[in-house]
Amino acid sequence: MKLIIGEQQIEYTEMPSVDEVIERINDSVTEGHYFSHFIADGQEVYDEHEEYLEHKLDTIEELEVVIKTEKEFMNDVILSAEEYLQRAIPEARTLADDFGRVPTNETWDRFDMLVGGMEWLNDMLKLVSNSTERPSDWKTYHQLMSHMQAEVSKLGKAVEKRKKGEISTIIKNGLLPVFEQMEKEFGTTIDSEFVRKDLN
Repeated sequence: MKLIIGEQQIEYTEMPSVDEVIERINDSVTEGHYFSHFIADGQEVYDEHEEYLEHKLDTIEELEVVIKTEKEFMNDVILSAEEYLQRAIPEARTLADDFGRVPTNETWDRFDMLVGGMEWLNDMLKLVSNSTERPSDWKTYHQLMSHMQAEVSKLGKAVEKRKKGEISTIIKNGLLPVFEQMEKEFGTTIDSEFVRKDLN
């Protein structure tokens, strides 16, 4: 197997362990840089890297590790968050309407996906707030994160009590305005401080 990390190319005559590969990747990430993803025989892998390697390492011929500067990484994070919100906003509107009527099992499944997305978004916002390459308006991000967390907390209480009308109202009047403001904020940041590029 060939492992490519930047300019470095390591040829393994015997298959390394998953731990060896991960350790090699971690050793290559210097301060001010982030591990972004890897490309295994032409296939880009953006998450669950360890699980992927555990299942596929013995069949991989070439593993290319993509490491980015903090600025490039923040650019990707903010772009991904904006793209997520562009999909989540219409979905949240539909969910609010569905909870205003009679929620089905499918409604609850979609709601769980929205909650998972909000957790991801919250993690992204924490990353941005803690980065040295954070945008100039990061305090606004921090406020939006606090607003979102407050709405999620209200939502949790409404879900516990199974108050579908309340869930609908919180999504419509609490989360949606926060999502819309975030999407606008991310768009402004990308256009003024970062670069719009095709992530695909």
